[in-house]
Amino acid sequence: MQVAAQINSTEEKFFENIFPIYKIFSLCFFALAIYHMTSWQVSAAEGPTGQSQGVLADIFNSERNTPEPTEPLTEPLLEIVTELPDSELMISFLELIYAVTPSAGQMLEEVYVSVNGEYDRHLYQRAMGEPKVTERTFGEARLFLSADQQESKFELVAVDSSNKRTYYPIEQSFWLLENPEPPLPTIADVTTEEYSGEEVTFINNRLHFQLDRERFNREFGSNHETVLDKLLYELSYFGGELLSGPDKNDFATIRLKGTSYEELERIIQKSISESYGFIADGKIQEIALATSDLLPSEEEPVNRSFELKPEMVRVGFVPGLFLRRYQNNVLSFQLHEETSFLNAETFPETYLSKKLIENKIDETITAIDGIRLERNPSSYSLFRVKVADGTPRELIKKAQKLLAEHPNIFAEARLAILADIKTPRYATIPEYERKPLDRRLNHLEQQIYQFWGRINENGTVSSMADMGLRGLPTIVKLLGGASLFCGILNFAIFIYRKRPPRKKHEFWG
Repeated sequence: MQVAAQINSTEEKFFENIFPIYKIFSLCFFALAIYHMTSWQVSAAEGPTGQSQGVLADIFNSERNTPEPTEPLTEPLLEIVTELPDSELMISFLELIYAVTPSAGQMLEEVYVSVNGEYDRHLYQRAMGEPKVTERTFGEARLFLSADQQESKFELVAVDSSNKRTYYPIEQSFWLLENPEPPLPTIADVTTEEYSGEEVTFINNRLHFQLDRERFNREFGSNHETVLDKLLYELSYFGGELLSGPDKNDFATIRLKGTSYEELERIIQKSISESYGFIADGKIQEIALATSDLLPSEEEPVNRSFELKPEMVRVGFVPGLFLRRYQNNVLSFQLHEETSFLNAETFPETYLSKKLIENKIDETITAIDGIRLERNPSSYSLFRVKVADGTPRELIKKAQKLLAEHPNIFAEARLAILADIKTPRYATIPEYERKPLDRRLNHLEQQIYQFWGRINENGTVSSMADMGLRGLPTIVKLLGGASLFCGILNFAIFIYRKRPPRKKHEFWG
């Protein structure tokens, strides 16, 4: 009996001593986490609020080049809101953005273009079930030069539901230069590297394609626009743009982002094989090393490619998410969708629209000394900005600054939370399946995945429910596990201390 009593007394003293330690540890851990999630927020930046119709729509509405009608319209109104190029063109089409307003109480039915007095193609045609266009709306147009006549004159036509038509003749004539020569490259466009055991000097952002129009016409017909559509479609696969041509010999010059000689060769071979012979041949523009020194010198182009490196991975207190691994020099922004553009689901389709948006972004992000990185090919409205190294709170303040100063441009901002992945990305994808100009991921990028946490109005990032355990450092996971263990142990101790006293047993000899 005395031995049992002594054991019970020892157990109680042990639990009495250990219970306060675990209790204090657990309370401190949870208090720190709760305090962080509720108090360590970045002050929300104040700014005007309102629903934006999109970046370009807001620009064109605020900088309207024609007076706004003071009376109800009795027929559709057509306007061209961008400047027209010179009459002599380097490529076989011109691009513009127009505005169209149906007459009062009516809705827009169609917009089409005529070339030299003959119908050419529709720019917009309302389909069944599509939203009704009853107010001023914008559209982008790519107008192709006539293949049969030397000069081309264009006329836009708008038709509304009352069957009233408005004709907008473009007084200026356009034609393709007989031998369109692309502008001279600069020294920054020249690269010298070793290829197949030889040193080559070449233009790193151009290709020359020879088209086989006869073969294309045999398979698809002799529609001039269809040939150009096919070429533009092939170029869009690797982000190329038509720089000059196609000329009378079906020779075209393509511009793309700077890359290696090997990658340019790969693009040529892939373009020839996937165009089914429409692109008959391609070549890289090689130049003599001595000649490259004579090229005009300009400022080095901005490097918009981005590679994740170990020094960019940091662990810090992310407001709303406690300790997380994050990328310390990049933010992601979402533009307002261009809701007031016709064919918004395919916007942007022209080089002009893309260029205008990029110029506006570059102009606004100078406020945070940012550099726009390569565009996400799947969505024009998502883009990333490289900024100076900073803590999560400093990055959030920069994002809030842009959101407050330009609410009609930016819809939301995101912070990169970095999490490990078990299976390295692209480890099993063959090289021939890699999309042209897609950069090969380094070892770190194959091991880490970026989760973009939305920056909330109160300065926190995403939420614990949405982010879960992603990006949590190992030490935090261990502390969390230890805290959970302490909690379970505390509960067990509490139950043990509340147990009823043992009954004393009587023994009869």
